[in-house]
Amino acid sequence: MQDATASTDQQKPAYSARWQELDDSRRKYLHLWGDQPNSRGTIYIVHGLGEHGGRYARLADAFCKQGFRVIAFDQQGHGHSPERRGCIESYDSLLEDIGALLQWGARDGQAAPHILFGHSMGGNLVLNYALRKPYLPHAVISSSPMIRAARPPGPFFERAARILLRIAPNLRIKSSPRVERLMSDPDEQELLRQDAMFHAQLSLRLGGALLDTGRWALQNAHRLKIPTLLSHGTQDDLTCPQASLEFAQRAGEHCRLQLLPDELHDPFRGLDREAVIHSFVEFLHPFVPKASR
Repeated sequence: MQDATASTDQQKPAYSARWQELDDSRRKYLHLWGDQPNSRGTIYIVHGLGEHGGRYARLADAFCKQGFRVIAFDQQGHGHSPERRGCIESYDSLLEDIGALLQWGARDGQAAPHILFGHSMGGNLVLNYALRKPYLPHAVISSSPMIRAARPPGPFFERAARILLRIAPNLRIKSSPRVERLMSDPDEQELLRQDAMFHAQLSLRLGGALLDTGRWALQNAHRLKIPTLLSHGTQDDLTCPQASLEFAQRAGEHCRLQLLPDELHDPFRGLDREAVIHSFVEFLHPFVPKASR
């Protein structure tokens, strides 16, 4: 199998980044990869907590080599967005941002089908978007979604945090993630260490919303009507693989579960990323035209 991430003998796909008006009220910093005229479709990336759209360049390169165009954006409180790090207007506004991006992509002539890819916090968002919003993508890939934390907060801590949330919703909690627990590839670990835009902060508003919407998604998984791949490493110690299993069982025929033995939180940045990315592309085959030879 050809290495989906290799760049030898192949030119890297065109890349650009810019501020873009998505609608009358939303201006977002976009990252765009690929300029092939006969694209197989467009993949919209929704990044995880502390990240930014530009962190997905290697994954985007791999998708582009399979004939897709890729668009990512910096979410509220992340990357180039002006909000304080880890702070958001509301959870609903995050879902509205995704909808605005999809509608802008359709108006701008981005090739169909339109596919949502979300990782971690982004995995939570794309699942909730698929369950709640009327303007739907053709397929969804949710990677290591934050349905439930691997180590959920205890009842006392959560009650105290919710009381404080009413008083100071933008109070931020900081953490010190160990990059070797996120991904197995040392090169990817170093890229994260050197990434000046990466942060490890979330507001109480965002943290509480992720807990609540993860629970809601699990309770309402039976509403899923969009073909969805739910991919999760079994050794993820940030988000809970068991919760993904429960979601898939409740979602039924529209959800395909992929549990990745021994993989960490970021399998597509691990040493076996070729096989993981290949599985993403394979899942999309029924929804997209065949790649030109």
